[in-house]
Amino acid sequence: MPDYLMRMVSESQESDNTAKAGSAQSDAKLETLFQGQQNLETIISRKEEFYRTVIESLAEGLLITNAEDKVIYANSQIEEITGYSKNEIIGAVAYQLLTPKDQWPTMTKRNQERMTGQCEFYQHQILCKDGARHWVSVKATPYRNRQGEIVGTVGAISCIQTQKNLELENEYLQDEIRSERCGSIIASSPALKKVLAQIEVVAPTQANVLILGESGTGKELVARAIHDLSERKNKPLVRVNCASIPKELFESEFFGHVRGAFTGAIKDRVGRFELANSGTLFLDEIGEIPLDLQSKLLRVLQEGQFERVGEDRTRTVNVRIIAATNRDLLVEAKAGRFRLDLYYRLSVFPMEIPPLRERTEDIGPLAEHFVKQSAKRLGVPAPRLTKGHVRELENYDWPGNVRELQNVIERAVILARNGRLQFELAANASKIVPAISSPQSDAADLPSLNEIKSQEKAVTLQALQQARWKIYGEDGAAALLGLKPTTLVSRMKRYGMKREIPL
Repeated sequence: MPDYLMRMVSESQESDNTAKAGSAQSDAKLETLFQGQQNLETIISRKEEFYRTVIESLAEGLLITNAEDKVIYANSQIEEITGYSKNEIIGAVAYQLLTPKDQWPTMTKRNQERMTGQCEFYQHQILCKDGARHWVSVKATPYRNRQGEIVGTVGAISCIQTQKNLELENEYLQDEIRSERCGSIIASSPALKKVLAQIEVVAPTQANVLILGESGTGKELVARAIHDLSERKNKPLVRVNCASIPKELFESEFFGHVRGAFTGAIKDRVGRFELANSGTLFLDEIGEIPLDLQSKLLRVLQEGQFERVGEDRTRTVNVRIIAATNRDLLVEAKAGRFRLDLYYRLSVFPMEIPPLRERTEDIGPLAEHFVKQSAKRLGVPAPRLTKGHVRELENYDWPGNVRELQNVIERAVILARNGRLQFELAANASKIVPAISSPQSDAADLPSLNEIKSQEKAVTLQALQQARWKIYGEDGAAALLGLKPTTLVSRMKRYGMKREIPL
């Protein structure tokens, strides 16, 4: 073969080898680039998974919207708070989906302000999928793209429904406390106006006060008014319901005890007198204090000194006593159940609260007050109280006094339909049992079985209220009804009767 042909073949082979080498190098570079891209995608995927896990584990709901306030991302907590699924939320205009229409203008304005770079923190009610309104706290932060332009908002949303409920409950309780001051005692009758005048006279003094009156007349309310108008108003008012303390615990309850003083005394305890030091001690149902404890009570009233149970150290207190009872303590003293000297020590300034049946002028204003109070507590519109309603209430004897009126009103507000009140009044004592003069009475005049049961229930309730829900003893409800205490207990269970909390 000629030399020039040999050279051409050789050059062609070298060119092929060079091309193959270049192709191999290109393939290697492509493989390297492809592997790098896969690695980068893996890294990005892992980072996305990490951040998504973090976002999904947040206690707050996270809502990301664009410039038009359309949702582009929502975490799982948003589903919990709103009740909507992610599919229902993403793509929707946030404020149109989650806020009532009356709030749309405000939310639109807020979104426009965020587009200027303003961060916001506010509380408002969102509208959940089930139609319920739910209080949330929102921190809305604008976010920018790489060019620095604001393109949307990141909203961190926290549920504060429980906190709001507590705030509303606290506000209600504060209103309740304020409503129990002297200025809110409703007095239209001359009898109660006289009581208010007595409160104003005795409150600035240091005299002990004995408040007399039937159960449910508002003796504790009067005691609070005396305390609030006294120089001790910034000191504690401590209440003791003497009827609810077991006999063996009276001394410890009043004076306190030290650790180991008796079985169960595992630590020192401060008594009610120490708690009320420099303030007022309200002894409700003072007639229930055992006779053997009355001498110790008399000592602390006279000398201001006492000892804790199990301790020799004498302690000194400065306490004003306001006592209350529905008993005639002079009769109790004559019967040997109450010390006469203790009675005189307590009754430096006796006050008698008239029963509601003797001050019918107060029934209408009280009923109006209780209607508004009950409606507010129940969260319903206040029903209308008509003159006919007031006349109906005034024609009732009210053996349970103001407490019974309050209960009747609240029950009527609960049962009110279309804003109309209807009262369920027990028959008066003189009307409870219909007279059946003889076996020859017309059968049509006889009460039905349901009427008899209703009357029996009314009589039982009246006796329990009159006895302040005390069942046993000479002055208990069982004795008033002429029943065995066990029979009365069975009847109470049958009618679902439970002890009421006295005023």
